[in-house]
Amino acid sequence: MPEIKKRVIKSLDNLAEDLRELLRRQYPNGYEANITRITNAKKEPIFVFPLETEDSIILVKVPATKNSDGEYDVEANPEEDFEN
Repeated sequence: MPEIKKRVIKSLDNLAEDLRELLRRQYPNGYEANITRITNAKKEPIFVFPLETEDSIILVKVPATKNSDGEYDVEANPEEDFEN
């Protein structure tokens, strides 16, 4: 039976350097196409993409703001994040 991995939500801004390196390897062309909208425990929408390690699946939260149309703009700049 396959082992069930734990799931964790972390902010992109708070990722440790080893996870940032893993992110660069898993998403060499950027993560923007993998961003998904989910609802958190407070029933608020958040935008995340998966980052898989040996023992867990991390949902990396990216910043988003509500625009004047009532929609959300994801503040992802993958190229800038990959240059760090």
